[in-house]
Amino acid sequence: MDAAGAGGNGGKPDRKTVERNRRNQMNALYSRLDSLVRSGSGSAPPPPGGGPSATTRPDRLGEAAEYIRRTEERVGILRERKRELTGSAGSSAAEAAEVEVQHLGSGLHAILVTGAPPPPPGDGGSFHRAVRAVEEAGGEVHNAHFSLVGAKAIYTIHARVGEGYGGIETVVQRVKEAIRSN
Repeated sequence: MDAAGAGGNGGKPDRKTVERNRRNQMNALYSRLDSLVRSGSGSAPPPPGGGPSATTRPDRLGEAAEYIRRTEERVGILRERKRELTGSAGSSAAEAAEVEVQHLGSGLHAILVTGAPPPPPGDGGSFHRAVRAVEEAGGEVHNAHFSLVGAKAIYTIHARVGEGYGGIETVVQRVKEAIRSN
């Protein structure tokens, strides 16, 4: 009859055993939470020798809640920073485009930097619009290429521009308009 009280014969464990198991499980969970919070927050380690902690369990739970709040704030700040760095903070690629044009006698050397990589070939992207603008303004494109640097595309166009159709100034204006128009 004594074995039934200890839960030894396969029956339902008694209340004492259930409560002891629950306390052990809760202590293991508190210990795990404590180790996660202390390792993440840089707090002092628990006292040596496994002695009682200087703070009470409710204090440690409060510390854990505060740590979670700080971590959520930090994650929010980092997400916002990532959004700004990747260029999706609201500015379009057309607004972020930088156009640098150098006059080389009757030649033209244009360097265009956009905030986004170029679209696939045949898509009518800003690179193709810029080359087309030079040709439509009376320029003869000798060399045009682009390269990707991170999230930016750098377009380089070498062209010869005659004096007809308004000359280099017209070509420069048309290239800038082509890049900035979507």
